[in-house]
Amino acid sequence: LKKDLKVITDGIEMGRKTYINVTNYIKATLSSNFGNFYTMAFATLIMDSLPMLPTQILLLNLLSDFPMVSIASDNVEKEEIRNPQSYNTKESLILASLLGIVSTLFDFVALGIFSRLGMEKLRTCWFITSVATELSLIYIIRTKKPFFKAKLAPSIHLTALSILALGATLALPFTKLGQEVFFFVSPTTYNLLLILGIVLGYILTTELVKSLYFRYKNF
Repeated sequence: LKKDLKVITDGIEMGRKTYINVTNYIKATLSSNFGNFYTMAFATLIMDSLPMLPTQILLLNLLSDFPMVSIASDNVEKEEIRNPQSYNTKESLILASLLGIVSTLFDFVALGIFSRLGMEKLRTCWFITSVATELSLIYIIRTKKPFFKAKLAPSIHLTALSILALGATLALPFTKLGQEVFFFVSPTTYNLLLILGIVLGYILTTELVKSLYFRYKNF
């Protein structure tokens, strides 16, 4: 309704930002779901009991999806919206599948490390690891560059909700609610340091796979 042609360019820019954020959401969701599916499918074949209870899986989905709501408001780099883009289902599926495999590999690293500590401790530590890796994936997938080289920082909403989700994840195993409703046990400092090491390894590997994919995808 404004008598100004700038609203046309603003509308185009908003549309391109929306497309990129929707695509990032799809890639992050598919990667996480593929990883969880692969892990649960293989783990149930080799383990006598479920590596994560149904209520814990639902809580995992809630906490990891919670920050994804704010992806719609995330900042997008100028070079990403300089040219029009078209939906590329193939790229999303291939990248999500590759990152899902990376997630599964590190899930089994976590299962192997914590399996000797008992099923309750295993479920607790794997739960924390899963939430942390899925939260980190949001920041990795939002840019084709290494996430620490992104020119634009994540939106304040995305950052705040991620911190809130991670804080709740770390706090729950120490609370009565977490222990009686979700059957968590309190992890030790050593357990948390192991989780941190696994998450850092996951971040580095995921960044490497993402970088190699975008470098060689047209070959």
